[in-house]
Amino acid sequence: MERKILLLAILVVIFLSGCRKMDSTYEQYVERGGRIYTAKPSNVTVQGGLNRIKISWPRGVDPNIVKARISWNTNADFADIAIVPSLDTISHTIDNLTEDNYSFVIVTYDQDGNSSVPLEIFGNTYGNRYQARLLDRPILTAAQMRNGTMFIAWGQADTVSGAFASEIKYVNLLGDTVLKRTDFLLDTTIFQDYKKETSIFYRTLFLPTANALDTFYTSFVEQAVAEFVPPKKVDLSSRYLKNFKIPFQRSSYDGARWGTLSDWTTNAAVRNQGPAGNKIYGGYDNINNSASFGFQKWGNGDPTIVNGKVYQTVILPAGDYEVIWTTEGNSGAANRGTGERYLVAAAGNVLPDVANLNSALGHISFVTGVDRFNVKIEFTLEEETEVSIGILINFTTGQQAVRAGALYLWGPEPI
Repeated sequence: MERKILLLAILVVIFLSGCRKMDSTYEQYVERGGRIYTAKPSNVTVQGGLNRIKISWPRGVDPNIVKARISWNTNADFADIAIVPSLDTISHTIDNLTEDNYSFVIVTYDQDGNSSVPLEIFGNTYGNRYQARLLDRPILTAAQMRNGTMFIAWGQADTVSGAFASEIKYVNLLGDTVLKRTDFLLDTTIFQDYKKETSIFYRTLFLPTANALDTFYTSFVEQAVAEFVPPKKVDLSSRYLKNFKIPFQRSSYDGARWGTLSDWTTNAAVRNQGPAGNKIYGGYDNINNSASFGFQKWGNGDPTIVNGKVYQTVILPAGDYEVIWTTEGNSGAANRGTGERYLVAAAGNVLPDVANLNSALGHISFVTGVDRFNVKIEFTLEEETEVSIGILINFTTGQQAVRAGALYLWGPEPI
């Protein structure tokens, strides 16, 4: 009998303990005294738009909820949303709201009319007032380059008001109207298919907040496209070149007249001076203490120079360039004979041979018939490029000699 009583007592304790556990699962929905509350929404998202707001939240774990009511304007306006088990997310868009700041109250209900604790949330709608303060991202320059490329350089975007992109409407080479979007993080937009002498139209796109329902646009503005005028060229010689004018510095010297130039690449073909059996000098000529950039083949005692090259290699940014080769400043200048001699600029880290001069960025002969010369080549770089600049010669017969004063590089003013 005592064992039966003990077993019965144990069962009662287990039952009561289970009841308390079930009560704790649902106690968030039960008020002391017996009133039942449904679960209020959590993780609510509010998205503002053009005279409308969207409110959404995850369905939650309370299986008894069948309806939610969203009210605003101090409960003067409301919307009821049916909640069915198949919904993962509850959402509702309220239209036709005037532009303002709003307070919304959400209450959930079960089928017996039990309600949740009210949840207040806040959101904004946007309309004419917001639209009126939107300013276009300005265009600083719209121009077409000689190769047909058109570009737009942009000013500062009004990111405080939500600017995030611009749209450009233009006519392409096929005559079709194209709409192109560019992110506000880009300072320049490039067009490879723009039709010359046509206008472009642009506008700016805004989002009041990152998750806004609607995108706002400024009106399209017409913009003429100008012909690109390259920046004024300046002397860049000292910026990119070394040892570029008289008196030239030497890296080796025979002690009398001939040597090689410091900071220049001089190939073996140019080194045709020095005592018999030791022809290791060329490119530097110190006749009459002139410290010239010079080389020669003067009679049968000097080896021929075939594809002789003296040059420097530099990295240049995009832009228009000039290279000037001159006898200016050299009282001992010379330019004797008619052997091939060229001022050359070429992409890469070496000058081409005479047979391949057409591959160069630019080249010009400086056979003049007189001792003075002043020649120039021009070239354009579309992007940052490694460039070799210097002199290319073929001296094979007769008496040939060159002594110059400087090699200058001109180009766009550094930013």
